[in-house]
Amino acid sequence: MPGATRHTAIIGDAVGMWSKLAWDVDVFRDIQVCYPDEDQPLAYAAINVCIAAASLRDWVKAALEAEAKKAGKIWRDEAFYRSVDAAIPELLSCVAIANTAKHANFRERGWIDGEVVMAYEEGDEDVPPGYVLYHMVAGRQSLGFAVSRFDALCRNWWAFLEANGLDDGQAKMPRWRTNKLNRIFGHHRMTPPS
Repeated sequence: MPGATRHTAIIGDAVGMWSKLAWDVDVFRDIQVCYPDEDQPLAYAAINVCIAAASLRDWVKAALEAEAKKAGKIWRDEAFYRSVDAAIPELLSCVAIANTAKHANFRERGWIDGEVVMAYEEGDEDVPPGYVLYHMVAGRQSLGFAVSRFDALCRNWWAFLEANGLDDGQAKMPRWRTNKLNRIFGHHRMTPPS
């Protein structure tokens, strides 16, 4: 995407946006674990994950559409959206949440009867008490914890990038995560930008 970094500073392609999505999921997980009694930060972080996931869809569409047109192929938006929805089942809920957050307008489209529920769980000997975010359909807890769905979202998006040749041979580990692990485990040398 020529010129994209002019407004994003570092995101210039689909892998760059995937790295931001992975960052947002990591922040969500950290809030879930470190601040379980804070409902607002958890909800805000979840919205950020959803906006990044929906934005990644736009980045991938732009890249694949440009490749198709360059190769003289006919591009069909509907086929692209069907393939993304099939490969990344968590995306429909993310798009619905992102659109509601961005446009202050709820539309029942894509994620029919979907709902986000924030619940305070008392915890037990295995899990501390705290707020948990659920993705639900038709009033039942059918989709599970948001943290698990967001992890699956990242994995599925990466598989889609690889399958469509958009990973540019890059490793699945973003530079920021390598640096974070180095800080945690005492290797203080940071991985420089490429």
